[in-house]
Amino acid sequence: MPAVKRALVIDPGLNHPGGGTCVAAHVLQVLREDFEVTLLTWNPVDFGPVNASFGTALKQADFRFLRVPDAWRQAHRMAPLPLALLYGGLLQRRARELLRREHFDLVVGTTNEIDVGVRAIQYVHYPWNYYPRPDADLRWYHFRPLLKLYRGFAIALSGGTDQGIAGNETLVNSAWTGRRFEQWYGVPARVLYPPVPIDREPLPWTERTDTFACLGRMSPEKNVEGMIEILAQVRRRGHAVSLLICGQRQVPAYERKVLDAASAHPDWITISLDVPRAELIERVARCRYGIHGMAGEHFGIAVAEMARLGCLCFAPADGGPAEILGDDALLYASPGDAVEKICGFLENGPALARARERLQARAALFSTERFADEFRRICLEFVASPPQPA
Repeated sequence: MPAVKRALVIDPGLNHPGGGTCVAAHVLQVLREDFEVTLLTWNPVDFGPVNASFGTALKQADFRFLRVPDAWRQAHRMAPLPLALLYGGLLQRRARELLRREHFDLVVGTTNEIDVGVRAIQYVHYPWNYYPRPDADLRWYHFRPLLKLYRGFAIALSGGTDQGIAGNETLVNSAWTGRRFEQWYGVPARVLYPPVPIDREPLPWTERTDTFACLGRMSPEKNVEGMIEILAQVRRRGHAVSLLICGQRQVPAYERKVLDAASAHPDWITISLDVPRAELIERVARCRYGIHGMAGEHFGIAVAEMARLGCLCFAPADGGPAEILGDDALLYASPGDAVEKICGFLENGPALARARERLQARAALFSTERFADEFRRICLEFVASPPQPA
């Protein structure tokens, strides 16, 4: 009887509500079918909320769990800043130590690039090392001279090199991200769109309302207040549309800014924060449209969710959502352009119907089944292929 193959998955802990955790959850679901899986994380993992959010059926008994030392975790809890790059580097360092003691047939990093001393599969949402960072990543405490020193220290602490990272099998969440990875590391990446766990068919158009859904974290880069202004202008043009904002609380000051902007339009704006996923899906499924505000989004899982639920979505032309929608008529370059394109569809029923049909055909690219089949094939091919000579 052949020995069971072993896989190591490296992830901070599946503890964020966005697309990165969704990818990690479905990676684990795929790998447990063919491998004995060890999961190396910073913190304990609770699969209850993960399964509820992302449609997985993960069980603690399916995996072996390893974590960084308790002293590291205690320091992490006490730190006043996120320091995500530093903690990612320390997690890689821990993986290197583990891999010197134990053999794994497959190593998978689910949160951007890694170099752990052996060739691995790495799923890149946006390259950690890419510099300068996009504006959306910058916070008030990111003083540029200190930031460069911090980045150099964190990368050195990981023990990795650009050459080691470039030698991995790299999967990226969009061609947009892939271009940045290749620009930085000089090697191409393979696009594997994240899974979008929607397990229902879209409602008929006649059962929906003329509402725009806007989904995402309450964080400045999401530009939710910009979406309020766009739709206010659409209404001034005579279209009685409404707006449903469903978000996850993250930046209190920005949340207050959005609430203040919405308070001027209580008759057509509804805000629901931190709602359970089942309720979120039900509410968005009854909207005819979707709108997204973040330019330079790496993928934009909220856009893919709305598209899979049958909403006709509009998004900035710069970023991963352009690949999700695949239709220039749904992409805008400025707020004024967004108003013109939205009104154009609202005033042209046949064009709207054709765009909906195109988008529904494209939405199948983001199913969980498609992700599972392709990721499993990549992993089995990776294990079967001999290591490349140095």
